[in-house]
Amino acid sequence: MPKRIDEDDLFRTTVAVFAECGYRATTTQEIAARAGVNEATLFRRYGAKAALINTALTHVLADSSFASVAVSDDVTADLTTLVRSYVETAQRYGGAVATLLAEVPRNLELREAITALMPNLVNAAAVIAAHQDAGRLAAGDPLHALVTLIGPLLVFGLWARTGATPAVPDIDAGKVAAAFLDGHRARG
Repeated sequence: MPKRIDEDDLFRTTVAVFAECGYRATTTQEIAARAGVNEATLFRRYGAKAALINTALTHVLADSSFASVAVSDDVTADLTTLVRSYVETAQRYGGAVATLLAEVPRNLELREAITALMPNLVNAAAVIAAHQDAGRLAAGDPLHALVTLIGPLLVFGLWARTGATPAVPDIDAGKVAAAFLDGHRARG
């Protein structure tokens, strides 16, 4: 009887290897060894390395907290939750996302994985749009507002990956949300 593969573990392992090594240096042999599976099984199930990476990124990003932030009537709480969930997702998978963004222009076979990011961004932008529609945030493009909110966090994540000094400061989600609200609250 064939051994049952823990796909969640396989996908997390795949994403970790990809984040550490980049696309070209990631091998199915390394993924199989770390996940404790047979490399031939990976080829039978996923075919090419790109298909495995695309599937793994799609799986882990769809399950991230950033993909499932809900809207309430409290704009401050929702923005704080967006920031917290972005930071949590970036800490768990941010290296893979940064690697993906850098690798896609050179490796078009990874474009499918880029689409895995879109539900996360669309969901977060919908939170912003709901508060714009309710008059709690200034009108405008919700995706642009989202980038304004999380852009500095993305930069801090990239900075942290370099190991540069000074060290990246701890992120206080409430302070980030409050600073965003200072410039983006609806004026009435």
